[in-house]
Order: sequence, then C-alpha cells, then structure tokens
Amino acid sequence: MQRIHFRYLLTILLLAPLSLAAQDSSPTKEILVICSHSESSGWAHDMLRPVMDFCTERPDVRLNLSYLRITSIDNVEQLRSRTRAILDSCVFDPTLVVIVGGSGYQLAYDVDKRWPGMPQILAGEIPYYCENRYTIYGKPNPKAARYPVQEMRTRGLNVTLIHAPAMVEQTVNLMFTVQPEIEKFLFIAGENFQSKEQQLRLERYLEERHPDVRYQPILSLETTTDELIELLGAEKYPQTGVLFASWLTHQDYLETINSRNNITQVLESIAPIFTIFQCDLDRDQNVIGYYSYDHGQYYKTFRQRLAEVLDDGLRPEIIPMTHFEMGTPSLNWHSMELFGLNTELIPEDAIVYDAPHTLWEMHKPTIMWAAFFVLVGMGLFGFLVMRNSVRSLRKANAIAAKGAQMRTAFVQNISHEIRTPLNAIIGFSQLLCLPDDYNSEEEKMEYLEYVMNNSQLLTVIINDLLSLSDMENGRFVTNMSPCNLNEVARMAIKSVEYRIPSGVLLVREPGIPEDLRVYTDGMRIQQVLINLLTNACKYTEQGSITIGSSMVENPGLITFYVEDTGPGVPAEKATDIFERFAKLDSNKQGAGLGLTVGKLIISNLGGEIWLDTEYKGGARFVFTIPYEYEEDAPAAISVAGPDNR
Repeated sequence: MQRIHFRYLLTILLLAPLSLAAQDSSPTKEILVICSHSESSGWAHDMLRPVMDFCTERPDVRLNLSYLRITSIDNVEQLRSRTRAILDSCVFDPTLVVIVGGSGYQLAYDVDKRWPGMPQILAGEIPYYCENRYTIYGKPNPKAARYPVQEMRTRGLNVTLIHAPAMVEQTVNLMFTVQPEIEKFLFIAGENFQSKEQQLRLERYLEERHPDVRYQPILSLETTTDELIELLGAEKYPQTGVLFASWLTHQDYLETINSRNNITQVLESIAPIFTIFQCDLDRDQNVIGYYSYDHGQYYKTFRQRLAEVLDDGLRPEIIPMTHFEMGTPSLNWHSMELFGLNTELIPEDAIVYDAPHTLWEMHKPTIMWAAFFVLVGMGLFGFLVMRNSVRSLRKANAIAAKGAQMRTAFVQNISHEIRTPLNAIIGFSQLLCLPDDYNSEEEKMEYLEYVMNNSQLLTVIINDLLSLSDMENGRFVTNMSPCNLNEVARMAIKSVEYRIPSGVLLVREPGIPEDLRVYTDGMRIQQVLINLLTNACKYTEQGSITIGSSMVENPGLITFYVEDTGPGVPAEKATDIFERFAKLDSNKQGAGLGLTVGKLIISNLGGEIWLDTEYKGGARFVFTIPYEYEEDAPAAISVAGPDNR
C-alpha cells in the first residue's frame, strides 16, 4: 500500500513540471501601440478604445501602450530619440504594431527598420503623412510634401490604414445650415499638426464656398486664453460662427494639455461653439455640435482588423485600407436654444441631444394605463398579504410611512432650492422679453447677469445631486490622468469670479511648483474647489477669500485650503456641516450638498477634508490628497467608483 502511494506521488511530481511548461509555452501575442498624442487627449482615448478593449478581453494578448506627445518635441533628433526609447522599451518583439494619430504615421519606417516586415495598422484623421520637420513645428504650409499612406506599401512596408477623418468641410456646412446669419467665421486652433492641417482645409473651403464671409483664425501661439475669452465676448451671435479645434501650444505643452480639456467649458458659456470631434460634445454640455463618421462602425472595423492580423494571420498589406467618408451631424438642442439658434433648422438626419420630447410626452396614455394596472395589481397583492399577515403589513406600513416622510422632506427641500433660482430666471427672462424701448441697455445687462448667475447656481445644485446619486449607487467614476494642479486652481477661480461680492478680495497662495504634474482626477478636485469657493462667496460680505495649496503643511500629501473672513462656523458644527442638506443660514442659496459631495469625492481620491476649528478669522476648509509624480503614475486612464476600486 505504501509502495502504491509512493508511485502515485512520484508520478505527480514528474508530470507537474511538464504541465507547467505546457502552460508557459502557450503563445502570448504582443501589441505595441504608439499614440502620437498625450494621455490627456480625449480624441486619443476615443481612437484607442477598440484596441484597449480588445486586449482587455483577450488573455492571450498583451498591450504595450506608449504616448509620443509629439507636440512637446523640439526637433527631429529629439523625435528620433523618443522613438528609439519607445522601441527599445519592448521586452518582447511585438506581433503587431498600431500607430494612432496622423502626426505619427512616419514612425512606420522606424518600426520596419527595427523589425523588417512587421505587421502595422495605422489609424488617424488623415490618409497621408508628412516629413518629421513639418509635423513637429512650423506654421501651416499648403506646399509641404504630403505622401499617401499607399506609398508605404510601394516601399515594402506591411501596413494598412483606418482613416477616421476630421470632417471639417461637413462641419462648416452644418454651421451655415443651423446658423445661416454667419457673416464672420472664427477658427480657434492650437500649434499641433492636426490643427495646422484642419486650418488649411478650412481656409480653402471658405474661400471656395463662402468668399464673402470674413475669416479670422485665433491661434494659441499668438493669443492668450484671457485674450481669447475677451475676443469671443465682444462678438455678436449668431452673426459670428465659431469652430474650435485645439488650444495646444508647443511652449508650455505640459500645462496646455489640461487647458485643452478645460478651455471648452469656459468658451461654451460665452459663444455657440462647434467642434470637430465627438469627445467635446460628450464631455461639454453646451457645445452646439459637430459632424462625424460612425464611431460604432469605426470601433467594429478596428477590432475586425486586429482579429484578421492576430487570429487569421492576414498580412496588413493585403487588407484594403478603410476610409470613413460618410458621416452624421450631431447637435445639442439645449445649447441651440441657450444661444438663440433656430432649432427648426436642425437637419432631419441629425442626432439630437437633449431634445424636449420626453418618454412621458410621447407615451403618456400608455404609461397611465400601465400605471393603473400596476396599481390594481399591487392593491390585490397588498390585500392578499394583509389577509395572510397583519403583523407583516403593519411593519411594512411603518417602514413605508417613514420612507414617505423622508422622500417628502427631500422633495420639499430640493423643490425650494431649485424653485428659487428658477423663479429668478423666469422673472428676469420675462423682463427681457418686453419691447426694446421698455428697458435700458444697463437694465438688460443687469437682468442677463441675474439670469446667468441663477443658471449657474441651478447647474451646481443639479450636478451635486447627480454626483451624490452616482456615488451612492456605485457608479462614481474618477478619470485619473497627469494634471497641473495650479491650472486646476486657476480654472476653479475663473468659474466663481462672477460670484465674488463687491469689495471682497480674492487671494491665491500657490504652494505647489508650477511644473509639477500629479496623477489624479483634476476635474473632481476642481469641482471640490468650486464648491468651497462658492460657499465662501455666499458668507463673505467684506474682507477677503483665500485659496491656497501646500506640500509641507501635511508632509507626503498635497494640501488645498479655502479661507474667508465671513462669520465662520461654530466648532460644534464642524462635523454636521458635511451632512447632506446641512446649512448654517437657511436664507442663503444652495441645496446644502456641496460639502457632502466634496467629502465623498476626496474620500474616493484617498484624501480627507475638514473644517479647521483653530482658525478664528472666519472659516477655513482644508483637504488633502495623496499624489504620484507623472513618471510614477500607472498607464490606466480611468478607474470605477467605490464599488470597483
């Protein structure tokens, strides 16, 4: 018996290494992805999503993702050096190389030189490539050499192309369709290669189709952000059309990649902005619209090309190049009404966001009958339950009554807070609708200011409610990326400047190095700062409001604080004020959710927020966040909320 056990054990010991070796020998397919843009580019996220999802779903495929950040490169030699560094970083020879972004197509030659015959898929907004010198820097040049991607095949490269174009001409046609009053056309462009090529296409098209329209490019290389805001504020709408492409500059690139993500949120409140890319309308609620190819078809085609190369063994050089030439307009009904554009001019084939027709309006009779039958069914069920268990029914009624009281209190509270700014908006809007000679221009401007202020307040209340709901339901998402926290603080200040009471001084005390880039969710931190600054503006009638940051106040953490010279908060209320609907002064506007949402956001980012009870000059709110330097940050783009951390 012992001999049998010994033989059995010996067999297991001999076969185990063979089994492990068989598992280790299973082939792993390596995809090297080189993106010419930065990690913060919304366009790059959309373009990369098919390959990232493909690799996530396939355990036999490993992803190696590198960002070239080509706009930050100074010269051709630096581009070559960065390219070599990316290629040298490959521990294993890739099975497939994917290059995303037209400004990086020419890297296909470097890849083929390193790995002759390497299968390559190019995906970007143009069907050609240019010389490195023009791609990196310089002004738009219609005479610059442009080589079709097909020429790469002629030179022996094993490549195919997925051409997802920036539909500049179609977007311009859409603008003139819904904004026929256009007499002047503004194009907001950055120093990046994409913007240069789009600028040339736009200028040619306007000269051919709309020669009578005055054209003015506003370039980030020549114009500051403040100057841009001032220029847009001085224009007349809808007589002026505005197309936004980018706000990147070669100089101060690390700071402007976050400015690109934030600037549209400022511009969209000033002028009716059209964009070229889907990512802007998805993120910024008041962008008017754009014209684009079918992104679902792009996603499907990209995954199909990956499968054809990796699974079917097809050589990219024999796969037909794909060009998405057809597209669909997308428009935001709410934004068009906000800027006085005629919604009746929306094309029939357009995808319309925020349309006024709700499910209730379209199916009111059906919903009412369904509700009736549901109520009848619930009544019968309740009757049966009551007959079988009176005790259970009483308990259920008690719970229901308590829930009804809580819901009633919630609805009453929120209804009051929403009704206040809404009544102001309606009242002053009615005054603005009176005959032209009824109100002076000064009165009209004053009424418009009341409308804008109360609209912003209403937006803050709704955003806080949505954020609170997402966090409680586990759908809260933090978009982690390298960001400049000084830029975040500046954008927060811009968002509340109009709320600062007359005679109150706003002071900024930056304690973070200007060139430090931290891996965190800059937009969520900005939301917390805006809420704290908004509270300070409500309670400070004279003196000053200070927003500051520090890296030494709490060693190992980044600290932000907002101080004011208002009446302050009693120490015994230091904990209560972070509860939902908590307000020290019921006469002040707001739903009492700002601090609650701020606490949940900071907790999700791994930090803490509190009231400094030792501060006696008014109120001082402090929060800390952990941080990683950009070079230590992981490659992840976003992480899910509290249930999925």
